[in-house]
Amino acid sequence: MSVSATGRTGGRGRLKGVSLVVGGAVLFAAGLFVVVTGTSLSGVLGMRVETFGRIDCHDTRTEKGQTVWHCFGETPAQQRANDAERKRVALESLRAHVDGTPGPADIQRVRILFTDHDGRTDPETITATQVFDGGRWYAHSSMLVGYGMIPLLLGAGTGAWGGYLLRKR
Repeated sequence: MSVSATGRTGGRGRLKGVSLVVGGAVLFAAGLFVVVTGTSLSGVLGMRVETFGRIDCHDTRTEKGQTVWHCFGETPAQQRANDAERKRVALESLRAHVDGTPGPADIQRVRILFTDHDGRTDPETITATQVFDGGRWYAHSSMLVGYGMIPLLLGAGTGAWGGYLLRKR
């Protein structure tokens, strides 16, 4: 403990405590944001949540219970539009001898990150959250929640330690 000319204790311990509390709060908030994104709580907070079907993960090396980083899926609206486009191309291909070869079907799919996978077959549906409009979709998965728990717990511990140092002074 140092004593300054005015007789007060040095401000170093207080500054360290405040910085730990602030840093812990930032880590806690970041972790909470990731945990909420990986769960169905994201819809309550106003984030866009959608359920995707026709999932295709393109990953055969996944073991049971792991997470696939990139999968592709279709929203119900995309499924209807894609079915209509497939039907249009199929009907036009019947007329190919008259009008020429039809153009390929324009199929729209969405990329989804952090999808839980059983290691054998792709899931039937995936519920995912889009944090920002036009941004990436993050599947509600145990891996995303697990990654979010790391900064959440570190932030809580760091903030508590900083609070302890502030109370100690």
